[in-house]
Amino acid sequence: MNIDSYIYEAIFEEKPKYKVFYELIWEQFKEDGFVVTDESGFETDAVLKAVALQNLVGEFNYRLYDAVNETGFEDVLEYLANLGIDETEILEYCKENPQIEIDEEDFELTVKNALDYWTEITADTMLEAFSADDIFDYLFTATYDFEQDFTFDFEDTDEFQAFVDANTERLDEYKDEYPSVIRWIESGMVC
Repeated sequence: MNIDSYIYEAIFEEKPKYKVFYELIWEQFKEDGFVVTDESGFETDAVLKAVALQNLVGEFNYRLYDAVNETGFEDVLEYLANLGIDETEILEYCKENPQIEIDEEDFELTVKNALDYWTEITADTMLEAFSADDIFDYLFTATYDFEQDFTFDFEDTDEFQAFVDANTERLDEYKDEYPSVIRWIESGMVC
């Protein structure tokens, strides 16, 4: 199975509203070499980073709209099981990264630690690739309904980016309205 296709279909299309945002960020991650999806052996790593990206969107929604951030380690286990990756392989992956805290007696805590670690690294990587202002604009555009003015479904990342570029003043007003959210982004998006 092609891991890139799987991530788009199983993880990113789970909530179609955010699909174009995920695509924009994921393509940048691939370009920067942060995620590898065209070689075997990187499935666990790619799934953890994709779910970490979902966690960041969930945390943004929590901070802006007071919505529950539901994404968690259970999703990682389900996605990896669908790829045929078992607990032994997941544990080996975690042990290969000395930054992930391993609990030999609690597999689920180990997976949670791995997801927490990758969520933090994913946030740092986003901030290296994009400014805090751009991240706010992208997250806000992906999550906000804009229903009071019009409903807009983005066909692709070019259309999404064009919308953001054409509405910078309006998006700046939202940044002024939610200063704690922009501070959260600037301070590393710690969940």
